[in-house]
Order: sequence, then structure tokens, then C-alpha cells
Amino acid sequence: MLIVEDEPLIRMLVCDLLEEAGFACTEAASGEAALRLLDQGRRRPDLLVTDFNLGPGLDGKMLAREVQRRLPALPTAFVTGNPESFADYLFQPWEAILAKPFAGAELVAVVRALCADGRGTNQSPWMMPSRWDQTVHLRA
Repeated sequence: MLIVEDEPLIRMLVCDLLEEAGFACTEAASGEAALRLLDQGRRRPDLLVTDFNLGPGLDGKMLAREVQRRLPALPTAFVTGNPESFADYLFQPWEAILAKPFAGAELVAVVRALCADGRGTNQSPWMMPSRWDQTVHLRA
């Protein structure tokens, strides 16, 4: 899976949590770095976990759209400290949001649900929102 987070400590924590749960992770510090990894084509990620605010350049939503243009319906988990930035976002069935701060078990649960069948069709409340107000906000 591809983990995109501009804050090194958070990126390391997310990767550590997911690797402890048995997932293999590739890291990128920006949207542009993530796209370069995809262009190298060494290994197709089975899931994208991206922060929304990635600093200068692409934000998480723009990155997800570009990644999904290249890899249609790639399951995607958005991680954000500002969930209000998704207020008007129409989630696809293979997308989920996780609000910071979150517990490691919540991150692992979201990722497992998204990976369950490759399209995130698990019917958990946070998995299939059609609008922001239907999303369950996860917290520590």
C-alpha cells in the first residue's frame, strides 16, 4: 500500500501500525513523490492512504483523483486533521476518511475494510458515505 504524508513522524507511525498488522507499505512525503513512485511501476499499490494537507503542491484529494485516473477504483483512505475540508466531497464506494487524532486500531480497521474485497464495499458506516454528514468521525 502507498502511504502519503508530509509529516515524517506521522508517516512513520502510520507505516509502523500497518506493518505490525501485516501490511507492506511504501512511503512518499508528497503527492508528487507518490506519483513518481507510481510512474516507476515497480509494484502496484493495493490501497492509498493519504493525508489531505500535504504542504505545497497536490493535496490529498487531487492526489487521489490522479492516482484513481491511473488505477481506477483504487481503495483510498483519507487521513485529515480537518475533516470539514471534505464537507462537500462526494465519496466513492472505495473511499473512506479517518479524522486525526485516531487510534491505531481504527486505522487498521479502516484499511482492512477497504482491502476486504478490493473496492471497499464493506458496509461499515464510515465506509460507504454518500455525503459528509453520513460519515462517522473516528477519534482516539
